[in-house]
Amino acid sequence: MRRLVALVQAAIGRHLAWIFRVTWHHPRTTLAGSLLALCLAIASIAGLRFESDIFKLFPTDRGALRLFLDTLEWTGSAGEAYLLLEGERERLPAEAEALATRLRALRVDGEPALRSVSYRVVEPADLPDFAAFVGRAVTLPQLFLAPGKVDEFAARLEAYEMDRALRRATAELAAGGGVGSRDLVAADPLALRELILPRLQEASQALDLDPESPYFLSRDGQLLVMIAEPARPVQDMAFARKLVAGINETRAAVGPGVSVSCAGAHLSAVIDEAVMKRNILACIASSLAVVLGLFFMTYRRMLPTLLIPVIIAFGTVMALGTAGLILPSVHIISFAFTALIIGLGTDYSIHLYDRYRTERSAGRDAEESLRLAVVDTGHGVFTAATTTAFPFLALVISDVRALSELGLLVGLGVLYSLYATFFFLPPLLIFAEQRAPDALHPPLPSLGLTRLWRLTQRRPRTIAFISLAAVAGLALAAFSISFEGDLKNLQPRHSEAFLTQERIERHLSISPSQMLVAVEGDDLGDVMRRGREVAALAEEYRQRRELVAVTWLGSVMNGTGEQQRVLERLRQRPAVREARGELGLALERADFDAAMFPEALSGLGRLATAGPVPMAEAVALLRNSPLGGMVDRFLVERNGRWHLLITLHYRGDAFPQERFLGELAALAPQARTTGPDLISRQLAESVRGSFMEGFAIGGILILFLLVVHFESLAGIAASLLPVFAGVVSMLGLMAATGMKINFMNAMVLVTILGMGSDYGLHVYHRLREGDGSEAGDRYVQAGRAVLLSALTTVAGFGSLAFTDYGAMSSIGWATNFGIGATAFFGLVALPAFLALRRNRKPARLPAKE
Repeated sequence: MRRLVALVQAAIGRHLAWIFRVTWHHPRTTLAGSLLALCLAIASIAGLRFESDIFKLFPTDRGALRLFLDTLEWTGSAGEAYLLLEGERERLPAEAEALATRLRALRVDGEPALRSVSYRVVEPADLPDFAAFVGRAVTLPQLFLAPGKVDEFAARLEAYEMDRALRRATAELAAGGGVGSRDLVAADPLALRELILPRLQEASQALDLDPESPYFLSRDGQLLVMIAEPARPVQDMAFARKLVAGINETRAAVGPGVSVSCAGAHLSAVIDEAVMKRNILACIASSLAVVLGLFFMTYRRMLPTLLIPVIIAFGTVMALGTAGLILPSVHIISFAFTALIIGLGTDYSIHLYDRYRTERSAGRDAEESLRLAVVDTGHGVFTAATTTAFPFLALVISDVRALSELGLLVGLGVLYSLYATFFFLPPLLIFAEQRAPDALHPPLPSLGLTRLWRLTQRRPRTIAFISLAAVAGLALAAFSISFEGDLKNLQPRHSEAFLTQERIERHLSISPSQMLVAVEGDDLGDVMRRGREVAALAEEYRQRRELVAVTWLGSVMNGTGEQQRVLERLRQRPAVREARGELGLALERADFDAAMFPEALSGLGRLATAGPVPMAEAVALLRNSPLGGMVDRFLVERNGRWHLLITLHYRGDAFPQERFLGELAALAPQARTTGPDLISRQLAESVRGSFMEGFAIGGILILFLLVVHFESLAGIAASLLPVFAGVVSMLGLMAATGMKINFMNAMVLVTILGMGSDYGLHVYHRLREGDGSEAGDRYVQAGRAVLLSALTTVAGFGSLAFTDYGAMSSIGWATNFGIGATAFFGLVALPAFLALRRNRKPARLPAKE
């Protein structure tokens, strides 16, 4: 092991010495080679595609997320757009009709932008077909009649009830209800549909709408939902942008007193993309301005300050260019993490330039100062960069795309920024020296670090106690932190799509939460049988009020056993057996021509001898009707395989999910389940597993690099102290401020792992050199660079805290907490602990190894 460590140390030393020689003797050649690499990277980026679909950040080949995406595809809701009209109830239908007309005429690239636009249960063009279906449905009460309505159905077949129904039909026809009304009366003169349609309507709705309204209207009458199906998928972002622009133009013409808001995949994608791009660009611009301002105010040199954006751009472009050779596309959230390179890329320039200026201020010549900066401080910088980059690169093996792309982009960006600093800074300093060989190099500002050093040396016990107490307190708080699994909360919080979706869920959802169960197989009858068993299990939970509702195809139609029981009860009623004859007589009494009602007469005549309707025939009957959409929502056939979907509606913890899933596994082992809670759990497990694997690999690599750098337990402990304290403090502060761990801000732990060791490494690296008489000066030099590095990291990545995008905001706050705490423990607690150690051995400081 010692031989391996010695070999690695020697190799790093020779490598840094080579960099110094090349940049000192051949600065132009160095710059030319770097620019050539940059041009190649730009060419690679030209073919790189960016994506914004948040689900593509996670594994989608299994589990709850796989079924969720399958159901979105099967039911078509993955691409639906929702327009929410709000206003006075009397005005909503007319405004909806005008808006629907404009939307149907909307074109994108000369083609219809929307396949369909609907805002009512049955569209006027479908009324004849709807009437024909109603006529068929009322003569099949065994299939569509709820078992509790059997007695009421039979009562309507009594002679006096028939007469009353026909008098009402006469009044409706006299009132001129239109073609639809005449067709309904002809198909169902006894208005038996009133016992069947409410069941069909309520069970077919995904939203809690007014069952008495022909429109998709909320129960309070203030919201009307319009559902539109775009002609192209959401992945076609060029189409999505034009579609959203067209929708915005059409809804601008809605009259006063009625507002229209939108939600849906296309709108969310366009808004999310715009918000993310705007936030990223604003973050980069503001953080770069802060970084450059801090650097210039500290060092008062324009050329090195202007070099920083060049180094950052080089590191970012090279990382993206390399990713373009490996990946077909990059997610825009992964790209957002490249903002971290602004802080990290600046760190290496700060450490090298600070050492160079310190040595020049001490009277050394330019060559010796640059050699010490590149070779000596460069050794610490090299170790710091690799301990930051390797934990990120270790995430590349993850099957979670969010972690894999993040690790690749940031890890490569860190390494490229390091070498950009090594190759660009020395030629620039050589040019500056040649331009002004007699320039003065005044001492650099201590930024209050001299007083801080004295405090840590005079009160090491007090500072150590306060530090340990703070870590202990925050560790206790960290135990109360919870996981945020709702992906909705990671979206832009004030976007129209987000707010509209919230209103839909608040006013129109049957319940706050849902779980979907899929029963699948090749035989429809068997699938329906097993589905009925699952629905019966769920019904037990509903009766105990652990579920709000259970919706599935069985909510719309009866199974074979239920049909048989309905028929047996109907046959026991004389009015049912004599229904055909009584209807004929009633039609005569009402002056109707019986020849106009052949379906009603023959259908009622078959009731006495009817049998159960086979499931395949029942499904076909319903699917071919204007209400066929409900079948597609509950039952899907793909490649000869049936997928029956059962939705369980519940409120929070009232539904014991684990117990239900256990009973479901025993009853239907092949059934699949999905829902927000299950997806959250799956994603959390995927991220946690991949994260811990990468964290462990990265931790081992960091430990090895620290062993190579220090060859002592004291140096390793000094480097890891800020890491441990920073992570604990970050989690504790997040819990204390009400924040939660989510899929995005968990990545900050990797940042703390790499950067936290950097802060302790630089401070200890300088304090172990020479004797104790100059320890304060060396601390100030290293501490100034560490302090500026922390500030630039907070400016570069922590500025995301103020964005409207939930995912990025949580990343920013986690970074601010973690980096701030890590810098504190590196600059304050670590010198105090080293002072305590030195006081126990007053004659020695850590010797240079």
